[in-house]
Amino acid sequence: MKKILLFVVAMLISVASFAQKKGDMYVSGFFSTDLGAYSVNSSDWHPFDSSFELGADYGYFLADNLRLGLELSVPFTSSLNEDMVGESYRYNTTTLSISPNVAYYVKMGEKCYYTPEFGVAYQRDNSKTKGTELFESSSHASTWGAYLDILAFEFKVSEKFSIGTNVGGIGFASSNYAYSETETYRINQFVCDFSNVIVDFRFYF
Repeated sequence: MKKILLFVVAMLISVASFAQKKGDMYVSGFFSTDLGAYSVNSSDWHPFDSSFELGADYGYFLADNLRLGLELSVPFTSSLNEDMVGESYRYNTTTLSISPNVAYYVKMGEKCYYTPEFGVAYQRDNSKTKGTELFESSSHASTWGAYLDILAFEFKVSEKFSIGTNVGGIGFASSNYAYSETETYRINQFVCDFSNVIVDFRFYF
């Protein structure tokens, strides 16, 4: 009986050490990728909409299970398209994004948490278009938005290390595109995306 009691106490101490407490902090790095292929015509296949993203994140727990974060990321996307006369062209975009956010940790098991996250974001895009006949153009865009990541989770490997994953959610974005000083336009859009998987590694201190 005494051994059982000691075992239970040890388990409780272990679980408590993995709890997300006020004052905890972490830094993390993350990556995401999305690859695919499609046919420009019936006999020719090319890569399409390839994307890669690298980023860093800092988190601070204002209260137990309530985290405030700041995320910086640099995504890159490349897509192959076809114009009205059948000529193919590649569209490359490099982005710098900054996003303050807040998340709440709901315990699902001994080491697993459900972590829905709300945030606002600003990003700056620089794009270049290259065609098959040496056609090239450039543009840039500025975007403000807000998002709610619904499918977000964190697994505590140890007291100092965890793995987070995010499958996506919903959001709103307002973008201002500029192709020249006189050619600009704005797009507002509602986003619902559950196809972009992000994995990050968090180091607590």
